[in-house]
Amino acid sequence: MIIPHLRQDLEILRGNSREDGSPAWLLYDAIRNKYFTLGITAFRLIKNWTGGVELKDFEKKINSEGIETNIDEIKSFVNFLQLNNLIVQPLGQGVNLLSQQKNSLKKHWLLNLIHSYLFFKIPLFKPDEFLNKFISKVKNLGSKNFRNLIYFFGFIGIFLVIQQYESFAKTFMYFFTFNGLLLYLVTLIFVKCLHELGHAFVAKHFGCRVSAIGIAFLVFFPFLYTDTTDAWRLRNHKERLLINFAGILTELHLALIATFAWAVLPEGGLKSVAFFIATTSWISSLVINVSPFMRFDGYYVFADWLKAENLQPRSFALARWQVRETLFGLNHSPPEELNPSRRWLFIIYAWSTWIYRFFLFIGIALLVYHFAFKVLGIILFVIEIYWFIMAPIVREMKQWLLLKKDIKFNIKTFRLLLFLITLSLLLFAPWKSSLKIPAVFISEQYSKIYAPYPAQIKNIMVKNDDEVKEGQSIIEFYSPKLEDQINSTRTKLELIKTKLNRLSDSAGNMDQYITLKQRLISVNSELSGLLKIQDKMILKSPIDGSIKDLDNLSNGIWVNNRNELFGIVKYGTGQVKGFIKENQIDRFKLNNAAVFIPSDGTHEKINLISKSLDYSAVNALPYLSLSSTYNGPIAVRNDIESEYENRPETAYYSADFKIVSKTNIEFELPGYVHIDGYRYSPFIKFFRNIFSLLIRESGF
Repeated sequence: MIIPHLRQDLEILRGNSREDGSPAWLLYDAIRNKYFTLGITAFRLIKNWTGGVELKDFEKKINSEGIETNIDEIKSFVNFLQLNNLIVQPLGQGVNLLSQQKNSLKKHWLLNLIHSYLFFKIPLFKPDEFLNKFISKVKNLGSKNFRNLIYFFGFIGIFLVIQQYESFAKTFMYFFTFNGLLLYLVTLIFVKCLHELGHAFVAKHFGCRVSAIGIAFLVFFPFLYTDTTDAWRLRNHKERLLINFAGILTELHLALIATFAWAVLPEGGLKSVAFFIATTSWISSLVINVSPFMRFDGYYVFADWLKAENLQPRSFALARWQVRETLFGLNHSPPEELNPSRRWLFIIYAWSTWIYRFFLFIGIALLVYHFAFKVLGIILFVIEIYWFIMAPIVREMKQWLLLKKDIKFNIKTFRLLLFLITLSLLLFAPWKSSLKIPAVFISEQYSKIYAPYPAQIKNIMVKNDDEVKEGQSIIEFYSPKLEDQINSTRTKLELIKTKLNRLSDSAGNMDQYITLKQRLISVNSELSGLLKIQDKMILKSPIDGSIKDLDNLSNGIWVNNRNELFGIVKYGTGQVKGFIKENQIDRFKLNNAAVFIPSDGTHEKINLISKSLDYSAVNALPYLSLSSTYNGPIAVRNDIESEYENRPETAYYSADFKIVSKTNIEFELPGYVHIDGYRYSPFIKFFRNIFSLLIRESGF
């Protein structure tokens, strides 16, 4: 094997020490603006590199320089240089390797389309000339005095906003409209431009070249980026940390200034502008950029703070290794040697990132589905779920298959097998049978009592909790208006009779006679109705029972005929009515023991037996105590377009339960019925719900 020649345009720079304290160097490829970290052995190899000689001769030369290495290490390093195109390919040589690299970049048009949809970058301009021109003018903005001034006014602004918090919150909700969101979008673009300029100017301040500022798209969601790759050449760790943190600091400083401006400015356009900038900067900085789980500023700050290069790939590799060791006990060496505390930090970070991304990508997939038209939305949803969530799981399980020869039966595999068996039973075995049904206890008979006519209470003949008999007088009402109407109607009746008596029987008076006769019948009917109401002014009990809720009534007060005055309850065995969801009907058993547990926490449970189930869905919920309007468990709607009031949002079916023992619970006490139904598997039920949802959403 002939040692290849290194490219002459490569540059070697002294880098920061590695995590274990050993020295490191950077190999810089200017054409691709890419840095490679070299350890001490790799650096010595490059320093003594001699192209065009035999591998064995090169090994002898290296060993003569006191460098301990062997042919395998040299071959491995040569392969690294070849794969990254850091060597000069002699004419006619290396064609196969270059062809393989080219072919590996070629992908099916569908994969290219998917990759372009998931992520792509568009460099907009090279800002170096602009930065060189203005760096001297913006340096004062980063001075300690200027920053302290911002913190001072920002603290005052936050204090003033806390005092005006209600006004601030109401303003936020006021602008949460289409026009407000549009203005927020414009403000976000402005803030993000300043954010990226913050990175660029700080990098330029430390002597780095900023190769590009552009826009990247993650699942069509745009965000600006600044290429500060040149920051790798900085030896000072704090300088690199400041470059990564510069965007967040810029936004936070801008938020402090805008918060103070909003607090002191009078109402008007400038105050609104300050409000938009303040809220946008705070939300963008604290919610989006600070997160270390996505490759935004928070990630690079966290990685630099840990002094960990390639944090995510290394953490993911360690996390996968730990999962395999936990499941199978392979006793394989970790991907890299770290002290235990640092290794566990990487592993926990990786697991946290996986959990964060799982929910994030599901949320993004749902957003894409809802914002795209249906066919495209379904396709993009499936692509995202597979690419971001399922594909990594599938790749890891393929690795498990490749490692099957190393998997031996041990305590860890026994534990895994036991866990899988238990999980399978929990998921697929029909072990769950209990049903929890919203229900209400109702007395055997209950009457709501209303006044027959708007009137004044003349005499209350009973007290609260008195036992009354059917037909017993309860309350006497008096209505001057009703008396006046009766007297007026009687006067009208006498007048009509007088007119009829005075008419002659001549043919010319026949039309007038018929009219008066019809008027007489009408007034007689009116008087009869008023007299019936008058007869009801002494209210009598419609049933045997006990007086309830009479506390708010007293002699002399006026009442109308629309509001309930009190109730009469006839206690008996009573009954319980439950309302079952549609997906619970097939598991409901008749003539089965059940328990009613009141929601008030004071009454004891009641034993029941299920008696009947109405297979017609309830159009209107008859018991307000169960409706969501009154904090009940059943969601209802009361819109104008609805034919029924208190109509359940989903289908509910009424079930009757017989009470086994007598109880004295008051009418309409809400609670839950607990009853054993036919057994089922929660996982299979969940899978069926998902499958039903997919079928429903796939309909066009």
